[in-house]
Amino acid sequence: MTNEYRPLFNRKYITGLMWFSLIAILILTSMGPGDVEYQTVETNDEQTIYWMELDDQPIQLVLLLPTAPALNPIQQQLQQLKSLVIQQRLRALSSPIYSYTVTPRADRIEIGLHWAMGQELPNLTEIWDTLRAPVEASRWEEANKTLQARHYLEAQSSEQQLINRFYQQLQPPNTDSALNLLTEAYAELFIRPSYAISGDDAEDYIGAIEQQLPQSTSITTPQQTNISNGDLVRETNTQNSYQLLLGKQISHRASEQFVAQRLTAQTLQDLLNEYKAQHKLSFRLLWAALETTGYQAIILGGQQNPGPILPQLQQLISDDLVESSQNRLAATWQERMRDNKNQVQALTLIAFYRLPTDTMESYVEQIMDLDTDDIIEMTKQALNSSQQISIIQSPAL
Repeated sequence: MTNEYRPLFNRKYITGLMWFSLIAILILTSMGPGDVEYQTVETNDEQTIYWMELDDQPIQLVLLLPTAPALNPIQQQLQQLKSLVIQQRLRALSSPIYSYTVTPRADRIEIGLHWAMGQELPNLTEIWDTLRAPVEASRWEEANKTLQARHYLEAQSSEQQLINRFYQQLQPPNTDSALNLLTEAYAELFIRPSYAISGDDAEDYIGAIEQQLPQSTSITTPQQTNISNGDLVRETNTQNSYQLLLGKQISHRASEQFVAQRLTAQTLQDLLNEYKAQHKLSFRLLWAALETTGYQAIILGGQQNPGPILPQLQQLISDDLVESSQNRLAATWQERMRDNKNQVQALTLIAFYRLPTDTMESYVEQIMDLDTDDIIEMTKQALNSSQQISIIQSPAL
C-alpha cells in the first residue's frame, strides 16, 4: 500500500509567504538606511593634533604642512617639486614598519604614514629631521624641467588657458622660477604643522606624537587679500565656439560664510544642469575654499556668446531650486559619511583648518538653516558679469 504524498507547503501557504515577504521589503525600503554614525573627533589643548578612534582599523597619521596657495602655474610647479623632495627622502628611509603617501593639495602637502594596529609608533623624530633638512635646489633642475614640460602641454587647450588667466588674476605670477623659490619655500613647510591620526586606539599615540613632533602653539587668523574684478577681458581662440568665465574670490575655509558659499555653488551647478540643454550650453564649475583664500568660477561654452543668456538664467533661480539644492547637498554629505574612510578624510580637513570637532555632525544642520533669499541673491551675483572676473574667448573672425 502506497502512502499519499502531502507537500510540506501548500499553495495558500506559499502565496501568503510571498505577500508577507513583499510587504516586509517595502517596509524596510521605506525606512531608509538609518542615521549616520559619526565617529568622535578630539583634539589636544594646542589644537595641533586631532584624532578619531576606529576599532579594528590600521593606524593612519597624516602630517599636514601648510603652503602658499598653489594656483598659478609657478606655484603649482613649486608644490609638485616640494612633494618630489619629500617622496625621495621618505623612500631613502625605506622602513618595513610603515608605508607612506605624499599628496600635494592647493594649500598644503599631506604626508600619510600607515602602520598595522598594535604596532609600535615609527621613529617620528628621525622622519621629521630627515624631511626638514635644507634643500639644494640645483639637484632638482631636471625634475623642474620635466614639470615645466608637463605644464606646457596641459596648458595648450583653450579651456586651460582660460583657467590659468583666472588663477593669475587671483594670484599674480612670481617673476622667479619654481626652482629659484624651492629652497626657501621648502623650509617654510615645517613652520606650523598640524596632525590627524585615526585607527584602533589612536589616542594611545598622542603622547608620543607630542614628544617626537614639533607643536605649533601660534594659531593665526587667515589674512585674506581682496582681488579687484577688473574689466571684461576679451580673447580669441582657435575653436568655432565661445567660452565665458565668470569668477571671483570667496572666503577661506574657516570663515562663517563657508556653508552659504558652498550651497551657492551647488545651486549654480543644479541650475546649469537643469537648463544647459535648453540653452545649448556646456559648463564647468571651479570651486575651492582654502586656508587663506577661496575661489569660485563657472565656464560657460556654446556656439553663441553665453553672455546674453545670463539674465535669463538669473530669473530661473527660485525658492524651489535652492531648497532642492539644500536637500541634495545635505543628502550627499550624509551618504558620504556612511563610509568611515570619508570620515577620516573629513578629520584631515578639520585638523588642517582647525575647525570645530563637531563639524561633521553639524554640517547638515548648517546647510538646512541657511536663508533661501540669501542664497538666491548670492547665486544671482555669481551670474552677474559686472561683479566678476570676466574672461570671454570667441572664435577668430
